[in-house]
Amino acid sequence: MTDLALRLLRDGYRALDHLPTRTRARAAAEARLLGRRAVVVAGEAGARVFYDESVVRRAGAIPPPLAWLLFGRGAVHGLDGTAHRERKAGFVHRLGPEQVAGCAALAAEHLRESLATWPPEGRALHGALVEAYGRAVLEWSGVDLAPAHAGRLAHRYARTVDGFGFAGSAYARAWRDRVSTDRWAARLVADVRAGRVTARPGTHLAAVADLDAGVHVAGVELGNVVRPAIAVSWLGTFAAAALAASPSWAPLLLGPDGAARRWSFAQEVRRTAPFVPALAGRVRRPVTLDGVVLHEGDRIVLDVVGIDHDPAYHPLPEVFDPERWLGRQPDAWTLVPQGGGPITGHRCPGEDLTLQLLATTLEVLAEHHLSPTAPLQVDLARIPTLPVDGLPLRLGAQGTNDARTHPSDSSSDIS
Repeated sequence: MTDLALRLLRDGYRALDHLPTRTRARAAAEARLLGRRAVVVAGEAGARVFYDESVVRRAGAIPPPLAWLLFGRGAVHGLDGTAHRERKAGFVHRLGPEQVAGCAALAAEHLRESLATWPPEGRALHGALVEAYGRAVLEWSGVDLAPAHAGRLAHRYARTVDGFGFAGSAYARAWRDRVSTDRWAARLVADVRAGRVTARPGTHLAAVADLDAGVHVAGVELGNVVRPAIAVSWLGTFAAAALAASPSWAPLLLGPDGAARRWSFAQEVRRTAPFVPALAGRVRRPVTLDGVVLHEGDRIVLDVVGIDHDPAYHPLPEVFDPERWLGRQPDAWTLVPQGGGPITGHRCPGEDLTLQLLATTLEVLAEHHLSPTAPLQVDLARIPTLPVDGLPLRLGAQGTNDARTHPSDSSSDIS
């Protein structure tokens, strides 16, 4: 039995394709992960077990070389029980729909600024989104920096995200920038606490500065809003690819019911291009799922891609169809690109920010004619993945809009 860690390194988003959970024959399947027994779970039943805090814990679930890189030491992601609920509540409050609207508006403003100076030969959209989202979330969080400084910092956070999948030299660069951004954030928190910098009341910077934690942990939690917002640039790039492949959607996104259509388009991007193929936890107490016993201490792996492409919940799952979400709210157990279950649990509190960033990005892109300079290609063996070269786009030219660039094609849909 090939270890899942090796399969993830080798096959990326298709690492779980060989398991009966992916064929929907079973809700649970035994596997090996880092040399020890693990159980992969899928479907609504699997998600309900995975997000049952009496059954699964997060502490120690992700190996430190990955957990510390992606989340940071002492972060909310690795907490359980009361400690997790109390710190998570602050994130949930600050990342609600009304609270994050300002961040999305700033991102749209910065993206429009970028498009106003778009070079005739084209530019990689991903880099532009990193800067637009980064400048927006830093300003919204209460961090006052010059635009050029904010842009450079955003790229450092983005490189941390880009390397978490152990992709060669990107992993080393990610650690370099993880250390750099953590030090920057810790110094900023120390300056706020010492009165050298004033944090605007109600901002995320003010909140983390008030945490009952050291400056390093507080800085990590500052980054745990800034970095995930910048990571939405990966999804934003796939959203642009989908829109370029289906230009007839552009006027619909700007029409009378444009807001609803932008939301549904964003949901479909999240479904077809989840950031990670799987999530991991540790079993607290024995439980049986679909005839498979999960023992205390086993790793439990949630098949994110499998659930998001399960035809029982998403008919014709390989088809990119934003209309499937019109007038329909996603189920917390069957659409899990950023985790599932109640928002007070271990589901990502940044879903509203993700959706609003994607929706405003789609609105801005629909206002312009942006066309890819080449057919879309995606390496599904790499985690996280992007359209090749960050999706170079040309403004105001017809470019490439043939059906092969549609995100439901096997070359780009993460399935």
